[in-house]
Amino acid sequence: MTRYCPQCGATLEPHVVGGEPRNHWRCTACARLHYDHPMIVVTTFIAFDKRLLWVQRALPPKVGSWAIPGGFLEQDETLAEGAARELREEAGVVLPASELSFYMMGTITFINQVYVAFRARVSDESLCPGPESLDAGFFSREECPWGQVAYPEVNDSIFQAYDDLESGRFDIWHTEMTAERYQRHRVRELP
Repeated sequence: MTRYCPQCGATLEPHVVGGEPRNHWRCTACARLHYDHPMIVVTTFIAFDKRLLWVQRALPPKVGSWAIPGGFLEQDETLAEGAARELREEAGVVLPASELSFYMMGTITFINQVYVAFRARVSDESLCPGPESLDAGFFSREECPWGQVAYPEVNDSIFQAYDDLESGRFDIWHTEMTAERYQRHRVRELP
């Protein structure tokens, strides 16, 4: 978070609200309160046959590494609209937000993020990586460049997506990731 007030430009100082001292800031000039909220990340697991879509990052951090397409939610977007935008920007896959199915959500506390994942299938493997990606491709679990994964902290979620893809059954998952542990819980079992 910036340490300057977006209203007036004065400096922000830590501030205790209701006895809870963390993540609260107050402007030294206009006294407006500001909160250091987690960032929202949206991603989509796109399947073609028994393979998932991956993109090779062209932008820092982790240039040249591989990831499931995703990024930060922007203002005035629904979660699915943001995920569809990221797909289009990173892999050239154009899917309406209405075709994305909710799949996973959770927190990644050690990087202050909340993530929401969707899933969808495509009928052809045509890709057109945008300027945010060096390359894009569909990989089976065995073909995946595991040694070059951008964010190995989320590999357990990716393993779950491959498990679901191979079984043909996609349940809905809730995950909690901290520096010490990864927990995944089935929220809803789908028929």
